Amino acid sequence: MAISDLTYKVVAFAEIPDFNTDECVDWAFEMVALGYDTPSLLILAGLNRPSSYFQTIEYFNKTLAELKLRAKSGKEATLSYSIYLIKKIALGERIKEYLTELYHFCSSKDYEELIYDFKLLYWAWGDLDYENEQQSYWPGATADNIESIVKETAEQWLTKNQKHFIQAS
Repeated sequence: MAISDLTYKVVAFAEIPDFNTDECVDWAFEMVALGYDTPSLLILAGLNRPSSYFQTIEYFNKTLAELKLRAKSGKEATLSYSIYLIKKIALGERIKEYLTELYHFCSSKDYEELIYDFKLLYWAWGDLDYENEQQSYWPGATADNIESIVKETAEQWLTKNQKHFIQAS
């Protein structure tokens, strides 16, 4: 059975600055819609917004156990959250916004080698926004094609890193 893409983000919640627990509620709702059904998941999906951090995390942790998933920390969390952001980029959703979020998150994690290209693309796009035609981070990137290059790089990254997508413990 498929899982919600939001799984990759919420399992990394402890590593994400300013994590909004309403996303755990959204995730639970998506998982129910995908056919998952456990007592804690149903309670989590029904919590009111804005959610209470402690109540939400309590039901979230119970739900993870019921679904045989686990919260991630350290490099596993960095990779999991990166997968979430890169999937969004590959789908063409708010590409620049998600690239920026990926850059800032990973810079706080000492630029994980696995996502180094996205750091370069972030800098290239920044230079192109400022200079409009000059950047030295990504060969051939211009203001006209940077968005498509970022999307294509995300698609290639996802294909290359499929082995990292397993969530079950």
